[in-house]
Amino acid sequence: MYNKCLLLTLLLISFQASSQVEVSFPKKSKKELEKVRHEKSVDLTGLWEGEINQLTWDGQPEFSGTTGRLHVEISQKGNRVEGLLVCRAKFADNQGYLSYEKRFTGGWNGNTLSYQDQSVENYINTHKAMRHLESCLKTSELSFYRTKGHFHLEGDWTGIGHITGVDCIPGHIHLTKVNPEDLAVEYAQTVNVNFEQKNGKPVELKWSPENELKKIKDRKVNQGQTIKVKSKTLSITVYDHKKSDGDIISLNYNGYWLLEKYKIANEEHKIDVLIDDTHKQKDYLLLYAHNLGRYPPNTVAIIVDDGYTKQRFILNSDMHVCDVIYFKLEN
Repeated sequence: MYNKCLLLTLLLISFQASSQVEVSFPKKSKKELEKVRHEKSVDLTGLWEGEINQLTWDGQPEFSGTTGRLHVEISQKGNRVEGLLVCRAKFADNQGYLSYEKRFTGGWNGNTLSYQDQSVENYINTHKAMRHLESCLKTSELSFYRTKGHFHLEGDWTGIGHITGVDCIPGHIHLTKVNPEDLAVEYAQTVNVNFEQKNGKPVELKWSPENELKKIKDRKVNQGQTIKVKSKTLSITVYDHKKSDGDIISLNYNGYWLLEKYKIANEEHKIDVLIDDTHKQKDYLLLYAHNLGRYPPNTVAIIVDDGYTKQRFILNSDMHVCDVIYFKLEN
């Protein structure tokens, strides 16, 4: 039977997401909206709510604080469609969280959307035990229909893992377009697609002409060092390399918080990330200190494992300066 929650798979993959996307739409009168919904020419452009189910499989991780719903942005030009899906999901029992953006394209003939996932970006998985998880790059023929003034797209999907290409357990997709006049209610529930600090402000980054970090928020960033890696998939281990002295840290990877206000200890904490060689700036890992502990400065040990070699580094930060390492992917 179908699992009604949004799931993530281990090699045979799906995902769960309750994250929402902040958008704005031009207001239309009730008469204009009624006309759009009854014209033969349907415009898919807008914000859609969705649910993606998957047949059950052994080893599925559990999630918490999610409803099984997701939001998708769709843009249509003629018979061509492209869009963005954002995943932000917490694993159950404080096991970590999953985050990524997925871009997709499609062909629209007025009755069916030929849906095809193209890429997974900014993939971060912090699950303490199941770190080698993937998302599915899905393919589906989504049939269009109306119910009581709402647009729907629905159909079965198949897919492959976005890293290994292994076949996924198939599932079902159902999307419902959010009517523009309903966004006043929806808006209060949405958040920006970028990671945000707990005070609600986005992370502030300043870069040098050489594409190196100069500042994060109100703090300077050390020159740092660049390390070479042979794989896009990196496993990062973090721990206190000296006596546990109460250091509280955050780790920022490419503008995203891997850990936030985390009390570092001798116990190892492992995180998997992906190198993104499509953007201009360098891939980086930055240590942000929230205190100095009993023995300043705030210091952590980092082990970077690319599947070929393990490299160990020490990062030091205080309340004024952050330490950073950059990653360079070897061809």
